Amino acid sequence: MDTKLNNKEYFNEIHFLRAFACIGVLLVHVSATYFNEADGVWNWFTYFFNQLGRFGTPTFAVISGFLLFNGVNKKGFSFKPFITSRTTKIIMPFVIWSLFYQFVTVYFLGGTLPTDPKVLLYNFTMGESFYHLYFMAIVVQFYIIFPILQFIRSGIGWWIGLIVSAAISLYFTNLIDVPFASGIIEKVLIDKVFVMHWIFYFVFGGFLAHYWKPISAWVKKHSALLALGVVIVYVGAYLEYKIVGSVSSRRETNLINIPILSFATIGLYFYLVKLNWMKVSLQVIGKLSMGIYLIHPFTLILFTKTLPQEVWQTRFMPIMFFAVLITTIIFVKIIQQVPKHQFIIPVPTKRNKNKTSIQKKPVSA
Repeated sequence: MDTKLNNKEYFNEIHFLRAFACIGVLLVHVSATYFNEADGVWNWFTYFFNQLGRFGTPTFAVISGFLLFNGVNKKGFSFKPFITSRTTKIIMPFVIWSLFYQFVTVYFLGGTLPTDPKVLLYNFTMGESFYHLYFMAIVVQFYIIFPILQFIRSGIGWWIGLIVSAAISLYFTNLIDVPFASGIIEKVLIDKVFVMHWIFYFVFGGFLAHYWKPISAWVKKHSALLALGVVIVYVGAYLEYKIVGSVSSRRETNLINIPILSFATIGLYFYLVKLNWMKVSLQVIGKLSMGIYLIHPFTLILFTKTLPQEVWQTRFMPIMFFAVLITTIIFVKIIQQVPKHQFIIPVPTKRNKNKTSIQKKPVSA
């Protein structure tokens, strides 16, 4: 299979996928803020968007896999540049924002940090410095196992990897106790931050990168079918939370939902680009998505501390969603003016369309 990709094409579509993932995460946290401001009471509106936004985190995992495996397909794998790049793009921002949110917890929210150094270290490492940082800890684990997974290059290898990873994620999603482990090991294995809970989405991202051209061609031809699939996914998600109750981003059905939504979002790109305002808006959100992800909880804290209680009535939630989004984008833009900002927020580098690069020999499927 030819793995050469047109940089302009795949980056635009992946930015769209990032944008929808980012919007999903933002919906979850804005609706949860309304829940907290309403003394812990959901209403149908806030609950609806909280549950339907929970496709965002696994979609970010798909994107992480896509970008890493696509990079290997194009350039090959070199361990030292990989470590240097990932330290700059993820590990340093993870450390900086973990420290920042610990400061926020103590001095803005009046909270306390664990006094036991072991507990403090565990919480820091597992992304528990604040409620959204667990995904950064998951991405760090993706990077730890990636040097092994990057050896998957053939078509049959990707199909095997997809099936095996789905079985692993399904097993860990239902894991309550570990008969072969105890203590801290058992705690790590059960914790939602453990990479094996999310491995399917990461491997699916690699699968998507490997089969990008045939998948792109297929989604163009079957847009109506994919649109129907999206409707079925969201109706199913609605029925699921109505029947089962609150469901997390790790729900079993996401093993099917996320591939369908990923294909559909990629297919939607070809239609949304016809609306220039939609194209520009989603591209901005997509390119700044990781910065938005890292900063938006602080924006929500500022809003809850400064805005009158009246704005936390449900009817204002759509306005608040856009206010949080726009304010967070402004914060990201300000940070981008800081020297060495790449250590604070990982923002994709703008590519020169006229620049040519040496391509690796195609890998056959």
